[in-house]
Amino acid sequence: MTKDKMQEAEVSLLIALAYIKNKKTNEDVSVSVDGAHVKTGDTIHFDIKKFYDDHGLVKEGDEIDRWQGTYKISDELPRIIVHSRPGSGDVNIVTLDGQTLYIESKKGDLSKNRGQEYPLMREAIGQLMTGIEINDNMIPIVAVPYSDKSLALSTKWIKFPQIKLLGIRFMLVKENGDIIEIEH
Repeated sequence: MTKDKMQEAEVSLLIALAYIKNKKTNEDVSVSVDGAHVKTGDTIHFDIKKFYDDHGLVKEGDEIDRWQGTYKISDELPRIIVHSRPGSGDVNIVTLDGQTLYIESKKGDLSKNRGQEYPLMREAIGQLMTGIEINDNMIPIVAVPYSDKSLALSTKWIKFPQIKLLGIRFMLVKENGDIIEIEH
């Protein structure tokens, strides 16, 4: 059975896990999760603790009741540092060649014909263009759940001169954690 929605925090955490498990980084991965994306009032939007359990992530340290913190899959692999600092990008990964992936993630409706992809992807592009100063060592990336529409938009937009000029790339995240990377 598949679910209807993939939350922003899930997109971000699946990317972090993929880069760690596939040994595409030797450094800890930073993931910023807005508390409102996890829970507002009594409404749970994303069961982050269940996600940690389902993916074998073990928390380090004493504050076991908090969902923020440092998590590991094993002692041999880099860790995921989950925090709620605004303005730092949703995911920051230092790749093996020293480049920094600066990722803005968005949620998505996984059912057909919901039409959320266009405004959410445009919002992420806007955040990359106005939220940080992009340098030569940084690769700006828009990350969204995979859908036919997100694939069509990203393969179209990656060809635009303004997207090429800034070096913006796209990551489309599948429910099973597989990532399709759309690059120049």
